[in-house]
Formats: sequence, C-alpha cells, structure tokens
Amino acid sequence: MTAQSTSEVNIYLTTGAATSSAMTAPPSKAAPSSISASLSGGAGGDVVVIKDTNWNSLDTVWVADNVGGSDFDALGSDTTGETTAAVTGKVDHYTESDLTKLCLASLTINTSDPSTVSVATFCDPSASLPSQIQEAGTISFTGYADVNSADYVALYAASKSQDQRYIRINLGDDQGYLVAPVTLSSFTWDLPLDGAVGYSGTMVLGSKVKHCF
Repeated sequence: MTAQSTSEVNIYLTTGAATSSAMTAPPSKAAPSSISASLSGGAGGDVVVIKDTNWNSLDTVWVADNVGGSDFDALGSDTTGETTAAVTGKVDHYTESDLTKLCLASLTINTSDPSTVSVATFCDPSASLPSQIQEAGTISFTGYADVNSADYVALYAASKSQDQRYIRINLGDDQGYLVAPVTLSSFTWDLPLDGAVGYSGTMVLGSKVKHCF
C-alpha cells in the first residue's frame, strides 16, 4: 500500500441549479450501473443525483463516468445485489460550471454511530432500540475570510439558505472522488489578535460519504 498525498485534493460545492432529465430505460444491474440518460454538456467527473429508480442502492448522488451521447456510468455504484425490478427514473446533473471550488484550510469528515433509544428495565438495563432518526455525521471545515473570493461568498450564501447541496472531493492521483449531500448548518468567524481573519463551519451530511472510484 502506498500513502497518498493531499497535494492533489480539490474540494467543490454545488452552487448552481441542476439540469434534470428523464431516463429512457431502467438502469442496468451492474457494477457500475449504466444509466440511459443524456447529460447535456456533460463530462466525466460531473455530479449526478439519481432518483426514483426503485433501487435504494442507486437513488443517491454519484459521479458520472464514461459519458456518451445517451448514457453514462454511475461511478462507484453496484446494483448487482438488488432483488426488485428497477424502473425508469430521472437524473439531476451538475456540470463543472455549477460547482464552486473551495479553497479551505482544513476539512474533516466526522461519522456518527447509529442512534439508539433506551428501553432499559431493571431486568435489562442495557436494552435499546434503533432510533428512527439516523444521522450520517458532519463535515467540519476552516478557511480565511475574503469577500472577493468566490468560495467564501458561496459558503456564506449556503449558510444563510441552509438548503441541501452536494460536495465533491477530488482525491487526485487516480484515487477517485468522495461525494455526499450536505447542508451547511453553522458558519462562524475567528478574529485573532495577530493573524488572518478566519472562518469555520459545519456541514451536516444527508447520507454517508461515498468513495466513487
């Protein structure tokens, strides 16, 4: 195993509106799954959100790969374990122009353990049930404030709207991508006596981070 440097890592957040298109056929049962939909102006590496296919393993955010005129692969997907029939769904597509590069000083992905609800009794003090509310975790980040920087403006806007966005982390060196739905839940500033004006924030994960490769 060879350790990978972070020197090629690039982080992006969706800031534009997605273009939606309908599939022309159900997705394939494969690894990766082939999606019969046209990505207008699309290219490999674009963020795609697959919806309404009846496959839980596929209906989420992915990275497009092998983009053709009428189809593409959902990089990292594996639908071979699905036991029900897929249906023709739709795709939300974000091109590179719909993403803003984030020039962060640090980023940490924090996963959460599954939540439980205590149903303890004197006979079984440790008894519990899975909670219906499950959190996937958070992403904490820091950077330096600059109102002339597109990424600072984008993050501040996301903190005010608190709508769901998608994050794509290019790992570089042919290591693929990390993708996840996120909502920017907090954004604060750090004003040191001697140093640069900084900011920090938290993104709440809408689902677990996926490694697409």
